[in-house]
Amino acid sequence: MSDSSRITLGQIFAEQGKLLKMRLLAGERGLHRYIDHPRVQNPSLAFAGFLEHLSDYRLQVIGQTELHYLNTLSDEQRKQAVDAVFAMSLAGVVVTRGVEPPHCILDAAQRTDTPLFVSECESSNFMADMMLFLSRKFAPKTWQHGVFVDVYGLGVLLTGKSGIGKSEIGLELISRGHRLIADDMVELVRATPDVLVGHSPELLRYHMELRGLGIINIRDLYGAAAITDAKRLSLVIELAHWQDSMKDERVIASDQSTVLHEVSVPYLRIPIRPGRSLAVIIEVATRNQLLKHRGIDSNQSFIQALDQRISQNQVE
Repeated sequence: MSDSSRITLGQIFAEQGKLLKMRLLAGERGLHRYIDHPRVQNPSLAFAGFLEHLSDYRLQVIGQTELHYLNTLSDEQRKQAVDAVFAMSLAGVVVTRGVEPPHCILDAAQRTDTPLFVSECESSNFMADMMLFLSRKFAPKTWQHGVFVDVYGLGVLLTGKSGIGKSEIGLELISRGHRLIADDMVELVRATPDVLVGHSPELLRYHMELRGLGIINIRDLYGAAAITDAKRLSLVIELAHWQDSMKDERVIASDQSTVLHEVSVPYLRIPIRPGRSLAVIIEVATRNQLLKHRGIDSNQSFIQALDQRISQNQVE
């Protein structure tokens, strides 16, 4: 599994600057500096002289509390406090509420090439939105071979050996009104310890590869309603070649699961042979999974009823 372990201040400004109403005041030459932690930091104690836990790889946010404290100091004390903080080679600093920072902060940022921004947002809103953005950026990511489709609102990942027909089945599902998320290569992001969210790599987005046709654009062929950008992974279906032994597997366990990148996901293995309508079977499997989310498990109910009938017969 690969991690997005860092992001530069230039990337943050490019992706979130407009949304978070940021403007760059100083330190343009330091935009290559990076942060490696999703949580932002207030340098309140640092301005008071306690620098021990000030992180130079976290984004620093200066709000009203910090500015009010600095205003209580004399000009010389204020300059010393600010210079001591900026001497830590901070990754970047944001002043919130659209307040123009004191000259001592502006001068220190220019002198140390520290990116200094002003945001029109309130401190609490800015910090919440920035941490949400950074948490997504730093979330562990990995890639899985398969076709990822939105079926009845659930993210269904079709896996199996190369050439088994995953893309063809995915295309049939799309023609039946379901939506493509990713074909061939699926980017999985572990949004929380038990949630995987699937995306398509940007280069492959909206495209499918079909043997005999080549690369097709699903959005152009079927319209915007046939695609979606992301979905939580709710079900993994492995497509397997039909084997004689599969004929004996009539009733299977109802709580099958597989572990993908440290997350347990419901799992089914469906055998393929000519004449089987795989798209319909996958639709039924997805509907059945939706019922399980509501606490209704047809397979388990049947097994329990069968066990009860057998027990009654034994007693009689």
